[in-house]
Amino acid sequence: MNNTTLTDYPATQIIDQYVTPVIVIIGLPGNILSLIIWMQKRMRHSSGYYLAALALDDLIFLLLSIVFEIHNTWHIKILDVPVLCEAFPVVFLPTQYLSPFFVLAFTTERYISICHPFKREKYCTIKRAKIVIISLIVFVLCLCSPMGYFFTMAEDCTLRETVLDGYPKSVYNIYTLTMDLFCFFLVPMTVLVMNILVIVELRRLTRMESAQLHGSPQRTAATTVTLLAVSFYQIFTTLPVSIVYTLYMEFVVEEGETDPIILKRHYTYNLVMAIIKEYGITHYAFNFLIYIITGKMFRQELRRLLLRPFSKLGLTLTRDYTSLTGSTRVANESSRKWVSTNGNHKEPKSVADETLL
Repeated sequence: MNNTTLTDYPATQIIDQYVTPVIVIIGLPGNILSLIIWMQKRMRHSSGYYLAALALDDLIFLLLSIVFEIHNTWHIKILDVPVLCEAFPVVFLPTQYLSPFFVLAFTTERYISICHPFKREKYCTIKRAKIVIISLIVFVLCLCSPMGYFFTMAEDCTLRETVLDGYPKSVYNIYTLTMDLFCFFLVPMTVLVMNILVIVELRRLTRMESAQLHGSPQRTAATTVTLLAVSFYQIFTTLPVSIVYTLYMEFVVEEGETDPIILKRHYTYNLVMAIIKEYGITHYAFNFLIYIITGKMFRQELRRLLLRPFSKLGLTLTRDYTSLTGSTRVANESSRKWVSTNGNHKEPKSVADETLL
């Protein structure tokens, strides 16, 4: 998702400066909790590893977005440093592109699991999930490696003039548009097709269960519902962004353009792009809410995680109480065995008289 500085309308600037921080504030704690929960022992199935990788990627993207917004939107030039200038886009862009690929990976796994169940044991394993995750990271890093050449440190961190030659049909524009269409259009469309096939197969299996059991069908696996919800939400947020960016060339303004109609179309396009861009990045922040709504086991693990400090406190208090009552019991038993020096046995006082417990 190629971000650009939008300063044409005050509304555009406000959207770019203040909406993104709100999304980041919501997304950071959500992704941290999601990562912790998906790495819990009973959540570490193959789909859980994909969702943990997705949460980690989204978390890194939001953190890097803070740096990008400070530099690009608030114009505090913290990236005007040699090496950092060239390295930042090579790291930042992959975090954007990895999210759709991780969704594609677990959607493919779910498709195999539902539509080709006899191949599930071969392809839907934790080991294979780890291999796919690492492979996708390497693949996307290679795709984004040219960005290290495109940016250079001159007086400030900027694009090389050679990659901007022929603007708007420059090497840089063609590269970024191609990447955006590939990652935010082609990949989501593939996910959409597989989701449709999964839903069709699930409906067929549900009808078969109803006919065989002569009763209500069994519930769809909670993980499948969660994965479908996450993938559909990403589709609905990325496709509009892709559509807007495909129209980029239609609204480019040549330097020195003075026609008010052309300028108004350009400004309006930038405003629409700013709104859709903010909507598009919500899938990096709001997956946590989807997990809570659709995932019963996720809610249970979240509850256990949040209550764990109180559970430890309760155990500590219980041990202290047990130790105290045990000491009182020993003292009472000792008092019953006390013998006076003149050989006369004394009856101890009742327990109720000796303690307030």
